[in-house]
Amino acid sequence: MEKNRNLKSFNLYEFLKTQSQHSMNVPYFLADQETYRDANVGFPFRTFTYGIGITYSGTPALFRIGSTDFELQTGSLTTIGPGIVSQWAGDLSGIHDTLYFTEDLFRDSIQSSFLRSLQFFQPGGRHVILLEGEEMEKMKALFTAIRALQDEKSAMPGLVYSLLVLAGNYHQARHQRPGGGSSSQERIAGGFRSLLARHFSEQKDVSFYASELNITPKYLSEILTTQSGKSAKAHIDEFVAMEAKSLLRQTEMSVQEIAYWLGYEDPSYFVKTFKRWEGRTPVEYRKL
Repeated sequence: MEKNRNLKSFNLYEFLKTQSQHSMNVPYFLADQETYRDANVGFPFRTFTYGIGITYSGTPALFRIGSTDFELQTGSLTTIGPGIVSQWAGDLSGIHDTLYFTEDLFRDSIQSSFLRSLQFFQPGGRHVILLEGEEMEKMKALFTAIRALQDEKSAMPGLVYSLLVLAGNYHQARHQRPGGGSSSQERIAGGFRSLLARHFSEQKDVSFYASELNITPKYLSEILTTQSGKSAKAHIDEFVAMEAKSLLRQTEMSVQEIAYWLGYEDPSYFVKTFKRWEGRTPVEYRKL
């Protein structure tokens, strides 16, 4: 039976460890498809750790990070950092591994600034790339070693560091490849996602983000619609909705407190807006 969740301090990393009866004394945890299935966490959640995962095979699954939807398929390398809200959707039965870890893992070996320098862990970053051939085999070999040596605490920092170096190399290769993400439109879309993650609570108008990117609101929406099928306004609304749902499920903040935290001066307007998004009020959503 699923253990009770403390909504005041719900932490997915700690929850998964508890569900799997994993030691709480080490700053890392390796999860797989069975871990997620047993946890049954279907709501948007804010992460408090770093996570890097690889999909080996199976039915593609949808993973929403902020307002961006990613299809996880065979060869997908997924990365997410602290403070980011995400949500699993669809079939999660595909074979995969995800390593969660905190900065404490590297306390005695490297500076935490190394982790913060990796753009794929930052809000608005490129969180999913598709590995090819030899890349896939190398990452799979490292995950296999991590699984085999996860009880050897002293070996883990070096293994995870190697994992992150490889991930950084593969991300860099994508940016240098013609048409691999360095186009002006991709840079604009990435800039928008980064800006949205920083300013969503005080800026909800498309014109602000377009101005910051030195383009027109119409052109910004055209780029985002082409890349994701969603307009700039839809991205903003979905990002705020994800934040709201995470707060409603992971905390005991009142609806009024959540409204203020999200930048709404009038809580009643937030309630009406949330109902328009979800078809139910914040209180009704919290009770689901």
